[in-house]
Amino acid sequence: MQDFDADLLSALLTVQHRASQREWPFFLIGAGLPNLPAILAENRSYAERQFLYSTVGPLDRDAAADALRIPVRQHGGDFTDDALEVLVTASGGYPYFLQEYGKATWNLAPEAPFQTEDAELAVEVGRRHLDEGFFPSRWNRATDRERRYLTAIAATGEDAPRSGKVAELMGVTTSGVSDVRESAIKKGLIWAPEHGRIAFTVPGMADFIRRQPTA
Repeated sequence: MQDFDADLLSALLTVQHRASQREWPFFLIGAGLPNLPAILAENRSYAERQFLYSTVGPLDRDAAADALRIPVRQHGGDFTDDALEVLVTASGGYPYFLQEYGKATWNLAPEAPFQTEDAELAVEVGRRHLDEGFFPSRWNRATDRERRYLTAIAATGEDAPRSGKVAELMGVTTSGVSDVRESAIKKGLIWAPEHGRIAFTVPGMADFIRRQPTA
């Protein structure tokens, strides 16, 4: 929903507000990146009181393992414990990454149960696919200044560094990059998990940036 046209988003929020007032059987259910609540509130000041927000984060290790193991067993395959550990760790619990690595394992492994070397090769192949499509789709949306800011975030080596530390790595003050920080947030590239800190909206983005020749 964070990518909706502002007029469309405004119309939806207005209708939902009116429906709530008049007890109409109308409900707006949507999904978005972590910056969505701020975008809704910016569009309509009452939006923050209008919705219930549920955070959908990465799967825990057991759930991530089940997401791979259960469907594979249903089709006659299986993983060794070590192979499963490789895939779960590489995915960070992110469902789309589990899908990519699981698909690669199924296509590459010569026989079941899938071994550690099968999982390691699948991670390599899956990561190459992500580097060709998933991550570049975000990187290419960024301006040159935004890319420098994203590169500085990646350079900290932290999941959620302080904004001041990122600015320091760029050789500027925090206020000097506040505009680029906000523009990157609006594009859904980064978000603020708490006051004064910044983080990428998808896992693995920092590693992708560090792999870039110009990063």
